[in-house]
Amino acid sequence: MKAVFILAVILLVLLLLGQVRVGGRAEFNAEGFFLWLRLGRFRIKILPMKPRAERPAKPRKAKKPKQPEPEKPPVPLPEKLGGALEYAKALLPVALEAAGGMWRGLRVDVLELELTAGGSDPADAAMLYGYANAALGGLWFPLTTAFRVKDGAARVKLDFDAPGMTVYGTAELSIKIGTAVWTGLRAGWNALFRVLAAKKRLKLKRRQRKAA
Repeated sequence: MKAVFILAVILLVLLLLGQVRVGGRAEFNAEGFFLWLRLGRFRIKILPMKPRAERPAKPRKAKKPKQPEPEKPPVPLPEKLGGALEYAKALLPVALEAAGGMWRGLRVDVLELELTAGGSDPADAAMLYGYANAALGGLWFPLTTAFRVKDGAARVKLDFDAPGMTVYGTAELSIKIGTAVWTGLRAGWNALFRVLAAKKRLKLKRRQRKAA
């Protein structure tokens, strides 16, 4: 009974952990580009990185000269290309299937785009405002169609004090840990069997070439 209870607790923890979302957040504004790594509700800043304190250089030890290794006979080019193509044909369907699984599980939690048109000349600023509206309208629909966007906003502002065109953007993507792990395990399992099968076919082809 105790073992069943422990197993049930472990399964519950794994189930809850699988629902946690991981991903990243990117932001671009007048100050530069910023990037965060997301784990659940926690975020770790990656860019811009903090400058590291310089450490005193350690004296390098003299390396012993390596003994020259005996040269192996070169593998013929057709055999190299044939092996690479065989493995590529085996792994490409697995990679496409895994990419599709990741794509279906991916969600855009935040997507914000803001363009500010300005300038000293009101006529030029108004014309720039019209161009910005047309550009954002043409960009926003494909983005929101290609991705599942939870919270999205697109704005165009007119500010005569702004120096020309300024751009602000924020995007936050996430995927469930369970979806990523399951997709990775499934892809790894399929890739293992396909690689072994491709290796077996290559060995058979080598034997046939030697026998010919």
